[in-house]
Amino acid sequence: MSLDNLQDRVSAHRLSDDLWDLVRIPSPTGRERKAALRYAAMLAEAGAEVEVDHSIADSPVVIGRLQGGGVGKTLQLAGHIDHIDVPHPEPERTPERISGRGAADMKSGLAAMLEVVRVFANSRESFVGNILVTAYGLHEAPLGHSEGIRGLIKRGIHGDAALVFEGPPDSAVVCGKGQSIWSLVIRRDGEACHELRRPAGADDLLRAAQDLGQRLLAENTRLCTAEATHTLLGPESVFIGQFHYGDFYNRAPVSCSLQGTWRWLPEKSFADIQRALHAVVASVDIPTGISVEQDWTFVGESFSLDPDERIVRALRCAYEELNGRSMKLAGVSGVLDTNRLVPIGHIPTVSLDCHGETAHGDREVVQISSMVAGCRLAVATAAHYLASASSDGSAQGKKAR
Repeated sequence: MSLDNLQDRVSAHRLSDDLWDLVRIPSPTGRERKAALRYAAMLAEAGAEVEVDHSIADSPVVIGRLQGGGVGKTLQLAGHIDHIDVPHPEPERTPERISGRGAADMKSGLAAMLEVVRVFANSRESFVGNILVTAYGLHEAPLGHSEGIRGLIKRGIHGDAALVFEGPPDSAVVCGKGQSIWSLVIRRDGEACHELRRPAGADDLLRAAQDLGQRLLAENTRLCTAEATHTLLGPESVFIGQFHYGDFYNRAPVSCSLQGTWRWLPEKSFADIQRALHAVVASVDIPTGISVEQDWTFVGESFSLDPDERIVRALRCAYEELNGRSMKLAGVSGVLDTNRLVPIGHIPTVSLDCHGETAHGDREVVQISSMVAGCRLAVATAAHYLASASSDGSAQGKKAR
């Protein structure tokens, strides 16, 4: 049995049923257990050998393996089970679309991973190597810190290359910005009090916070207008998302907080950005009696991938065959698990769109036709990679098996 046109075996009906099954099980970050166990059962039914790692009790990691007909590389299919913990209307289904929290981000991708396994399970003698499926929680910041995928990488459970089932459509992602959440807490000496009894210098708290905010805005402007930018990613950025001062209309507070994001380019690292924020704070004239505390929630490191990597070529070749046009190279500013697999695991990784345009929206909606298109591309990409990958294997591939 040949791997040619294997993508034609993708079933819209099965994809729809699987997504509907998954989207009806809530799986907010840190509470993915029920959805993970259901996914493990579905993966086994699809034809994979499955194990569940219960090291994180409420966020189990699902691991599935499908062995081909000969020795070769291991291709990893990776996706997160959790979704943001934000209210959403009850799931709805029509023949054309499915809505519900987590539908777009990224249970449509998880359903596509199941379908890839089904298709290859019926053709396992036609490809060499292995397919490794990894599904995990604790992806969504700030509650999640990538414990699931990081644990897999640390234990050596990963592929020689990977497909992450979320990302931009019609593009081969070869680079991405790093991101971290920064927090500044500004405090003054003394206690909170009535505005009419506030001590001299109490208003310095607000002035210091305003000065810090202005300095961060100026830093963002400098980064956005700097000559050192990236062809695919654009400039680095600093964003202020929260500014909290006071808790009552006539009380003089003792603290104020600012919080936001810093996104950086591949030539920099998280350590570089920590030093950059320290320099911004140091550049502000902080009055006596005022202190500034810095804190970070690391989200994902920046990365860059050689466009000539085998998995990138497999993706672009599959796309051109299916669409009759070449696939452009692109970068992403948002954090995908590519930001963990590439810089931490040194695993060449590309992303596939399974209709995630409404991710984190008030209403996540997935068009079944778009999910089918993404899954067909995934199958064709896997077929190219597993057919062309050399059979010598690697240390990473042996660990993944």
